[in-house]
Amino acid sequence: MDFLEEIRGNERQKAFFRERIEQDRLSHAYILEAPQGAGKKMLALRIAASLAYRETDSEQERTAKCRRILDGVSPDVRILRPEEGKKTIGVAAVRDFMASVYLSPSELGFQMYVLDEADKITPQAQNALLKVIEEPWRGVYIFLLCENSMSLLATVRSRAQKVVLETFDESELSAYARETGLPGAEDAERLGFAVRAAHGAIGRLRRILENGETEYTAYLTAKKAVEGQAMKNRGMTYYAFLSLLGGMADSRELLEAFAGYLLSAYRDLARGGLSEGYAPEFWTADELQSYLTALSSETVSISFAAADRVLTDLRLNTSLPLSAAVLAIELWNAA
Repeated sequence: MDFLEEIRGNERQKAFFRERIEQDRLSHAYILEAPQGAGKKMLALRIAASLAYRETDSEQERTAKCRRILDGVSPDVRILRPEEGKKTIGVAAVRDFMASVYLSPSELGFQMYVLDEADKITPQAQNALLKVIEEPWRGVYIFLLCENSMSLLATVRSRAQKVVLETFDESELSAYARETGLPGAEDAERLGFAVRAAHGAIGRLRRILENGETEYTAYLTAKKAVEGQAMKNRGMTYYAFLSLLGGMADSRELLEAFAGYLLSAYRDLARGGLSEGYAPEFWTADELQSYLTALSSETVSISFAAADRVLTDLRLNTSLPLSAAVLAIELWNAA
């Protein structure tokens, strides 16, 4: 059974891992590098399933083990993520996670340790992990999933093979959304927003479109907020602006998505003002040029910092109405 076949694209990467699995030459440590939502975790789990399917159990037993791996519940394929509300993965978390590395597997002939968002592992925690990577135990595989491998220590990078996953251009993402019937794919503006925000990653595209109104409402309101700054006292009043952003306090998910899209909007404006050929991610090219003319670089800088502060505050469980009100005031005063 070819578990890698269902991964879209990445033909060279799939062939690389197929060959090593078939020849029993899989290395003990890999770095999978790609944007969020590009399928890094899916690939790691499907590599584990491919290994499990080669074991000498009955067909029924092998299938059951592979299903548990793909569902993320196999006792021998463990996944470490940052804890809720934390920006980093510390020493204690890594040591606890790797504590079973020298024990026998529970049901498989191997153990796999998948460190999701490895970019967030602190240098001290990476040093704690290094001992396992430097002295590999037979039948133990470590996969470090990250967006930027340069965030890892050089000592870690030098002891793990790096595989970079493919991303897809906008036309490929649009075609995928239509082919698979993702919600909103028939709406040109909604699809365009999702494709730009996906950063080439199919998983992120699916999440944005399948998450329905939350993502789209946050995106549209972020556009209206920047438009409101550009139209300050020329069609947009202070109270209308407060009311617009106040509507984002209905849920933490909505306000976080809104602040995240504001960051993308201001990041585009900052970069677009520095590079004539910059390809925006949040705006269309015409929208970018329009707002570059309407908003000063100082307004963009102050507004970006305000949105970033709100995201930080939200991780500390601050009041949603208060966070939305403070953000509205800071954005209005920045314009």
